[in-house]
Amino acid sequence: MNFPFAAVFCFALLLGQTPGMQPRVLLGGPRYYPCDEITIRDGHILVQQNVIAGTAGSADEKASEQWIRAHSLLPQLSIRDQNLYWNGKKVDLGKVKVINLYQAIPWQGGVLIYGRTIPRRGFFESWPFKGDFIEARDIEPYCAIFFDPNTLKGEDLWLNGKVARPFFVYPIPAE
Repeated sequence: MNFPFAAVFCFALLLGQTPGMQPRVLLGGPRYYPCDEITIRDGHILVQQNVIAGTAGSADEKASEQWIRAHSLLPQLSIRDQNLYWNGKKVDLGKVKVINLYQAIPWQGGVLIYGRTIPRRGFFESWPFKGDFIEARDIEPYCAIFFDPNTLKGEDLWLNGKVARPFFVYPIPAE
């Protein structure tokens, strides 16, 4: 790369940066290098892998844990008959069984949840007709769940069999 092109490229990057780092949800937080970033676009969950979080500061971790606890939406959520409910109203996640909920926070106009889900399968949608005898998603069912509290429609995204890694909000959003 020649010098003038590199200089223009660096200048364009500096102009395009937003002041200060925007808050983001990282899966696992700074304890894991690199970690995964969870974002929401048009109501759909996207995971960007191999994100570098920055330095693992215990003050950042404590502040994130306190923010998540202070903004936790878990009391408004419940599970009945393996369905998710928000303030007593059923959330439409499609053909998914909800097993457990660990964290729930307000995020980008909706509710972002870290939990465990598995697909609902009928008799002919299971082994020996379809799929493996034991599916990886059934063994490690950790998922990100996002839904809009106004429409009560959402989706889950399987996190590819990763072991339990809680959300970490980095840096802490302004109140």
